[in-house]
Amino acid sequence: MKHPWDPQTFASGAKAEGRSDETVSASIAAASAIKRRHPDLPVVLTLNHLAHLSDVSSDFLHEVAHRKIDPYRVFRVKKRGVPNKVSAPPRRYRTICVPEPRLMRAQRWIAQNVLQVIPSHPASFAFIKNRDLVDAAERHVGAKWLVKMDVRHFFESIHEDAAYWVFRGFGYGALLSFQMARICTRLPTHSRIDPRYRLGRGASAQPYRTHPMGHLPQGAPTSPMLANFASAILDSRLAQLATSENWTYTRYADDLAFSRIGPSSRGEAMHLVKQVETALETSGLVPHRQKTTIVPPGGRKILLGVAVDTGRPRLTKAFRNNIETHLYALNHESIGPERHRAKRGFASKIGMRRHILGLIAFAHQVDEAYASKLYAEANRVDWTR
Repeated sequence: MKHPWDPQTFASGAKAEGRSDETVSASIAAASAIKRRHPDLPVVLTLNHLAHLSDVSSDFLHEVAHRKIDPYRVFRVKKRGVPNKVSAPPRRYRTICVPEPRLMRAQRWIAQNVLQVIPSHPASFAFIKNRDLVDAAERHVGAKWLVKMDVRHFFESIHEDAAYWVFRGFGYGALLSFQMARICTRLPTHSRIDPRYRLGRGASAQPYRTHPMGHLPQGAPTSPMLANFASAILDSRLAQLATSENWTYTRYADDLAFSRIGPSSRGEAMHLVKQVETALETSGLVPHRQKTTIVPPGGRKILLGVAVDTGRPRLTKAFRNNIETHLYALNHESIGPERHRAKRGFASKIGMRRHILGLIAFAHQVDEAYASKLYAEANRVDWTR
């Protein structure tokens, strides 16, 4: 979306409203800094201005920015474990933080009008217009060697200071960037506050860096794109590392992939893994070593849930069998949704339905013709049974 800006029109309107010459000049200078970064970025001068543009109460946004309220509905969803690992088990639940409607509206405005304007690093593929999971997987089709890595607690590891520098990099003023960073982050629960930022006695007199830092909440519409921009330096480092070692690098949110068409060895792959782990730790991220996988020539290469062995990314046989079994049971006259729900251990038919539709939506990204058949089968299900 384009946001035209005419300083002369602004100056005339501001002076007609009785604004001083100093205020008008400062506002034009602030707007020019934003437009120099990208001509399609919207001019936002203050938090009240943001409230007006996003049609949200300015008092509410000030309360959020000052951490006076926690405008999120927090719940947990089961997280898929990592089988056959003998080390400490990973967290079994993922914490989802859904913003209340007013905050959701403001965050969506920021996501659509600010964060979608400037493209992310070319190695990043998640949550980006005109890039998707299949695009990321295509970069690794036909590789002989595939290295897959994961970042532990990705969103929670990106704090409000990183979000602040993203907005500052877009040309927005220091105070507004701080306030937008606060709007797009959430304080961790008391028991999980990073000990580096714990408050002690006399905390009110301590500098800002000693106060609890908010992090990107998983569930906010701004978090994925802010995570991409906050990871731009990391992406550059890893892309340079991959190029120097003749590997191809992509990142899809917290999933890192490296592939090599030419010959290599497990030793070279392990060397790459160690270098990537160092780069992650330098960026304040923690590698999820339990999910690190090295696939040599001859091994089945599955990336982001799709097969990338040859040709083009395609759905795996296991995925097809699973979704087809679901739909067969749901439409079978002697089984139906309720019996299938109980058999598969879903808490509710609504949850099961969302899960199955999510699988079909995933299939649609990879194989539209096949997904159309699945949607037809799903539409036949009588969910009242």
